[in-house]
Amino acid sequence: MNDSVDIEAIRAEALRKLGRNIVNFSKIEAAFKYLLSVSQLDGTGKTISAQLRRNETRLRKQTLGKLVQEFNKNILGDASQSEPTPDFSEAGISLSFKVTYDNTDFLKVEKRKLASIVAERNKLIHQNLAFLDTSSVEDYHNLITLLDEQNPRLLAQLEELRGMIEFLRESLGAFKDLSKSPDFL
Repeated sequence: MNDSVDIEAIRAEALRKLGRNIVNFSKIEAAFKYLLSVSQLDGTGKTISAQLRRNETRLRKQTLGKLVQEFNKNILGDASQSEPTPDFSEAGISLSFKVTYDNTDFLKVEKRKLASIVAERNKLIHQNLAFLDTSSVEDYHNLITLLDEQNPRLLAQLEELRGMIEFLRESLGAFKDLSKSPDFL
């Protein structure tokens, strides 16, 4: 009787922590989708909202790995690289969100951290859980240890992405306020 109670308690704890980490992976994925959907918009007032909807639709079913690849390619960058200027044949607006680093070694480390998050998620889902012996207390203990070690990395990545989103929102709000100001024109 005690063995079944022990395994039920440990199973419940493992499943709670698994759920916590999966929610954090999902939040990371949602943050990438948001940043990528708004990171490169240009056109007129009428076309930008349609472009944003197309971006959201395109990104909706992307895997975490594909999102990270696109994020690394389109948002993270080397500060020494210049961006081409959009060519407008009529009045328009362009919004580009980039996170650039002066130190290319640091940029490489950041990109590796993102790739590591993808690898951890894939390993958890496709290997660790696939081979979990649900009748083994030891397997559940090992899973709990893995999840507890993984979670701080997920929280740190999530916090970094939240900071980027907050910066973007504050910048857009400041631009909106400035454009309404009598000092703007």
